[in-house]
Amino acid sequence: MRKTTIFFIIFALIWPLFSIGATTQEEIDVRNKQIEEIQRQIDAYQTQIDENSAKARTLSVEISRLNAQVNKIQLEIKSLGIAIDQTNFEIQDTQKGIQIATDELGLHKEVLAKYMRILYELDKENLTRVLLSNAKLSDFFNNLKNLGDIQDNLQTTIVSIKDLKADLEQKESNLQDKRSELGQLKSLQESERADLSQAKKQKDTILKETKGQEAKFQQLVKQSQQDIARIREQVSYLIQNGVTVEEAIKFGQLAAIRVGIRPAFLIAMLEVESKIGINVGRCNRAGDPPEKSWRVIMNSRDFEPFAAITSALGLNIDTTPVSCPQYVNGRQYGWGGAMGPAQFIPSTWMGYTAQVAQLVGRLAASPWNIEDAFMAAAVKLANAGATAKTRTAEIAASKAYYSGKSTCKTAQCNSYANTVQNKAAIIEQSL
Repeated sequence: MRKTTIFFIIFALIWPLFSIGATTQEEIDVRNKQIEEIQRQIDAYQTQIDENSAKARTLSVEISRLNAQVNKIQLEIKSLGIAIDQTNFEIQDTQKGIQIATDELGLHKEVLAKYMRILYELDKENLTRVLLSNAKLSDFFNNLKNLGDIQDNLQTTIVSIKDLKADLEQKESNLQDKRSELGQLKSLQESERADLSQAKKQKDTILKETKGQEAKFQQLVKQSQQDIARIREQVSYLIQNGVTVEEAIKFGQLAAIRVGIRPAFLIAMLEVESKIGINVGRCNRAGDPPEKSWRVIMNSRDFEPFAAITSALGLNIDTTPVSCPQYVNGRQYGWGGAMGPAQFIPSTWMGYTAQVAQLVGRLAASPWNIEDAFMAAAVKLANAGATAKTRTAEIAASKAYYSGKSTCKTAQCNSYANTVQNKAAIIEQSL
């Protein structure tokens, strides 16, 4: 098979991939513009909320603030919906790319097999016999040159196969990341829907109990101050994961004050983390099936750190609960393995364990210990700039906690940071 023939066959297979890539980018650009426009509207509602929050708490101001809050959350849910559609599209596109790469890899393997067969047949020929079988000496040397070309082509094909395998592995890794992102988006959207329901309920309760009378509203304001029940509503998922309201307040205040951030912000962050990690501590438990083992649900980069953490704490690596990945129709989406209330993955926890142990006065810090988990989250947020205690600084710290980038502008990053701020504002009033 000639080089030109192989080139055109491979080109014909690769060309659709470029077309798909272009279409994907166009779709992404359109959706990103939609998300940016919605975010501008969200920012406008946030400005209304901030302005109302700065005013004296009157009935009309509170209703205006809650209306803006409801509208803002509805837009955040819409933005997340667009992001979910976009991620689904990217998943489908990546799957197509994997299929094309797989087909191309198959073609190269066929070419490799052909070259191997030719070389095998030539290798069986005796050099003297080959020389005598050629009528002209020039024919003999031409055959030698063809043999050299075949060997060169064989080497090129082997290199191409290695490159294709690496590309295929990268695409498969990207697919897993996109599936993980999809699971997070859906969890965030569910969290936002719960917040929307709560905001509407709060507005309806105020209107029902005050009947439009300012005096009755002021009585409600006094009753709501230092009201443990309000915090209980805001930390429902922490409670489901074994953290009482009293513990959340106590350890949240201790950790936050120690590193110089707002306690309400820390508690809100941990609540949102628990709510998004709805499968907190539901994998790798004693009696769980093999598909829920840490070896299956974790990214391989976390294997060694997880072994080191459990070993240092004297825990059984095979029965220490960690978070499950998202599952859709029984299929794993993304990676699990996050540990404890603060939802640290093992590889990330290793960067904080020594500092946390020093701050809490223990030889080894545990991500499953409430005090240690709260402290680790506080340190991470402080390092990300939350010590400034401004909305801008805390939003950047939230985004860094969620995505690793304080400047993240995706729908999920914005929604995550805004949800934390909404919850922190309510908790702040009752601390």
